[in-house]
Amino acid sequence: MKLFNAINAKLKDDTRFRIILLLCSILLISIREPALLLHPRLWAEEGCIFYQFARHHSLHDIFITAHVGYLTLFNSIVSTIQAKIFSVENAAIVSTYMGFLIQLVAVYIVIFTKHKFWDKPVKKIIYIFSLIVVSAPELWLNTTNSHFIFGLITFLIMIVPADELSKFQKYFFRLLLVIGVLTGPASLFFTPIFLFKAYKEKSKEKYIQAGIVTICACIQSIAILYAIFFNNTYHRLSTHNYSKTIAHFFIDNFSMIPHVSVSYLDGVRFYVGLVFGVLMTLLYVYLLFKNRKDTDYLISLISLLIVGTFSTLGSLNMTGSPRYVYIPSSIFILIIISESFKADVLNVKLKQITSLVLILCLTANIIYYWRSMRNVYKDTYPKWADEVAKWRADSTYAPMVHPGVDAGQCVKL
Repeated sequence: MKLFNAINAKLKDDTRFRIILLLCSILLISIREPALLLHPRLWAEEGCIFYQFARHHSLHDIFITAHVGYLTLFNSIVSTIQAKIFSVENAAIVSTYMGFLIQLVAVYIVIFTKHKFWDKPVKKIIYIFSLIVVSAPELWLNTTNSHFIFGLITFLIMIVPADELSKFQKYFFRLLLVIGVLTGPASLFFTPIFLFKAYKEKSKEKYIQAGIVTICACIQSIAILYAIFFNNTYHRLSTHNYSKTIAHFFIDNFSMIPHVSVSYLDGVRFYVGLVFGVLMTLLYVYLLFKNRKDTDYLISLISLLIVGTFSTLGSLNMTGSPRYVYIPSSIFILIIISESFKADVLNVKLKQITSLVLILCLTANIIYYWRSMRNVYKDTYPKWADEVAKWRADSTYAPMVHPGVDAGQCVKL
């Protein structure tokens, strides 16, 4: 950490630094799989559910239909733009770059706001880097899984003090909260902690934010409960393999190991992930006890537990997935970064432990940053431009979407 402190002493968190950091973030996101930007694709449900539905239904139907067991406002907005404004040829461009934009929103919040968790330039750099490299390939440059990124956005807006926001940021964050909570359960889970944060901060803006989250959460909850009781297509909460659920609870929410290793683990990797997840859970419990009187730490750590618990329970077959790792890992890493930079001489061993954990976590995820993309992208997957050309030549042809022909997912235009 001496090296980081030396670097930090030479940096200044000014406009120039923030713009450079934003540009570096754009570059880091782009180079993971440049082909996705050069040849945009529709990813799974993005094409075969949302875009296909928007092509054949009215605006009213698009915005009130819960396709996957919950409201998906952002997907409805994107699919409306694709189907009602742009041509079929440009549909993949719209969703791919909208997915890129949402990934940048989380980055923007950290870069252009102030909080004690990222109150030093080096801490901002490390955390921004972490947000990008720990993102599962399933979340990459698509809107299908955007609600997980919106969940992190909701968390970041929640912890940022309202008195630090500009007028633009206040209205922008309100809009993000509306879209986030009405786009999926991930943002919904932060509602009770958001209310607690508003109570502790006692600012007008934070009360407005909490009110928005609460109202939208009620609407989303009604949609989710209706789906569970009357139209449970995905059989949520219906599994009975609780030992597997418990194992993935520790792996997904606390291990922070590379998503490619957490996904559908086999043999030794499963037990390595489980053991590391349990060890990190012990670190979590210690940090929770140690920082129980610090509101910012308490809110963040409890948020991790709540969103992790309900995400695991609400996942398909209650067995998690790499995409469920993103929010808990991003919160946990934020806490670990903060602990590693604390100027507390009485907790040298803790700083050493958290620094080691941070190094191991980031190193492992960096190694798999590019490699893990092979799970969601291959050169042999159908290119949208080619598929649309086939449809133009034969109107009965249904263009295929990623993850490829083997998945059998297509768009009936």
